[in-house]
Amino acid sequence: MASNRFRAVAISLAVAIAPVSAGQVMAQANQAPAPAPAEPTPQQLQSAISTAAARAAAQPGFSSLSPAAKLAAIQAAVAAALAATGAAPTAIASALVQAVSTGVISAGVAVQVAAQAAPQMAQTVAQAPAVQQQLAATGQTASVTTTASTSSTAAPSVLVNLQGVSSTNAGSTTTTTSGGNTTTTPAPYDPCAGVIAAYCGG
Repeated sequence: MASNRFRAVAISLAVAIAPVSAGQVMAQANQAPAPAPAEPTPQQLQSAISTAAARAAAQPGFSSLSPAAKLAAIQAAVAAALAATGAAPTAIASALVQAVSTGVISAGVAVQVAAQAAPQMAQTVAQAPAVQQQLAATGQTASVTTTASTSSTAAPSVLVNLQGVSSTNAGSTTTTTSGGNTTTTPAPYDPCAGVIAAYCGG
């Protein structure tokens, strides 16, 4: 009799525990990590760059800004748009070079954005044939200096030097000191050089 009672208690416990176990399994299944978001396609990155540049250029008063202010506005807009895509640095670099080759953004903007959004790829972008060709065609220059980080996890420090047209072209300023020395200051880099008219608000 005692064994029958023990058996009945054991069966009752098993029945009571079974739903709890099933519920725990379902809860764990529901807590499974979500799949990683898909990598943005090159077309999506191009669209992000183009839309951001056009939006920056469409801001009231953009056409009357100084070249430096235009550069800052477009750089900030494009960098933010690319950061929002979650793309890898290599994909960002490739997209920037492609945007230069199609005239969506200027070479200097591409280098500046790379230095901010994908620092380890800034040199790659600066040395890309499409970037070098646009710089040469517009008489402008872009140089990148990379300083390695002391931390293995931190990105390298990147300095970008952009210069406008050469001293033989308009925009540069020339000063002569009392000693007869002549100093030429290149014009500010023009972010609208070599790109489509709509980008510059023209």
